[in-house]
Amino acid sequence: MIEEANPAGYSAVLETIVRVSGAVPVRLDATHVGTPEQQVGLTLGSVLVYLRSQQTVRVIVEGWQSAAVAARHLGPARPISHHRAGLAPAAGSQVSTLVRLGGIPTVLAAPITRRPGSPVPSHVRIQVGPIVWQVCDWNAYEALAAGWRRAADLLRRGE
Repeated sequence: MIEEANPAGYSAVLETIVRVSGAVPVRLDATHVGTPEQQVGLTLGSVLVYLRSQQTVRVIVEGWQSAAVAARHLGPARPISHHRAGLAPAAGSQVSTLVRLGGIPTVLAAPITRRPGSPVPSHVRIQVGPIVWQVCDWNAYEALAAGWRRAADLLRRGE
């Protein structure tokens, strides 16, 4: 069998890495709650995640809970200058990544220690589907974890 080349080409985002620190803005928007078309838009800093299933977000919440002990060891928010690699101030209205999550996403968490000479700070790496969060402190962890919990509560009430 001979495969023909696609003249339009192909493109796929395989992974997005988001580094967060401090008071990350979180926003929750819901449409059609309680109907089969219900959807929650969860904005976590510069990432907008669309969710439709309570089961999907429950798996994510459980994954974030598994990272709590490691995140607590990071301590509270540190000044941006302590991160070496720049972090842009998070503005809740500027979305740079939009992801629609469904089914049972892969959620993995691991503490990462800064290597000497590396611009990457110590953080907890939490992967949710194609999004990899580099959570640099407890404040950021708690803000994002609370957002996921609020989305789960909203979808649970709607189902």
